[in-house]
Amino acid sequence: MYREKEKRHQAILDLVDRTNLSSQENLRKMLGTSGFEVTQATLSRDLKELHVVKTTGEDGEYKYAIMEEIPGLQIASCDVSGNLLVLHTDPGMAPAVAYRVDALRLAGILGTVAGDDTLLVVVAEGYDARKVRKDLWQGVQK
Repeated sequence: MYREKEKRHQAILDLVDRTNLSSQENLRKMLGTSGFEVTQATLSRDLKELHVVKTTGEDGEYKYAIMEEIPGLQIASCDVSGNLLVLHTDPGMAPAVAYRVDALRLAGILGTVAGDDTLLVVVAEGYDARKVRKDLWQGVQK
């Protein structure tokens, strides 16, 4: 089973690398033509494990990319409002930054909600949002 999963993961990485895929359904169909029949749920798990995120290409269209290969996962600004941090990113990059914020598993962060170029980070009660912002800023810039 692990061999099959490894082969499927490699196929996904190859497809993401050489094609401009804009939807999971397109990716699922292309995997099918390569001999990998997967459900949408399995494909979602695979994409998460492989750190594949949806981003905006140079042409402004959405496409999948491997997170480590996305240049400039930079935060333009991070403001505090009560128990929320409001982060602004390059267009299309908020989901990738939210993924990285979630992966940091910092104390005091309950979760994130991402739009296109803005994301909210919810800070738990009892935590100083300004301190969480400082910790987050250091963690994301690594």
